[in-house]
Amino acid sequence: MSAGQLEEAIHRLDGAGASVRCRELAGLLEGLGFTVRDGKNGGHKVFVHAGLADFRSGSYNCDHGRDPEIKRPYIKNVLRILRQYEAELSRYLENEDD
Repeated sequence: MSAGQLEEAIHRLDGAGASVRCRELAGLLEGLGFTVRDGKNGGHKVFVHAGLADFRSGSYNCDHGRDPEIKRPYIKNVLRILRQYEAELSRYLENEDD
C-alpha cells in the first residue's frame, strides 16, 4: 500500500460519474485500509478504519442485482471522506509500507 494508491483512488472516483461498481468501491476502500461490511438493509455497506482516530464510519448503497453501479451521491460522499482524511490516510499508508 502507498500514498500514491490514495491519490489513484481519489482520481478514479472523481472522474467516475456513476460507473463505479460495488465490488470496485469495496476493493478501493479495502486497499486504503478500510474494513467494508454489510449494513442492516439490502445493499447497504458500512466502512470503518482503525487507523483514523476521529473517523467513525461511512456508508454507501449498492442497490440490488449482481455487482450494481453505485449512485453518484454515494460516490461523492466517499470522496468527501477520503479528502477530509487524506493526510491521515497518507501517513497510515506510509507506515504500512515500513
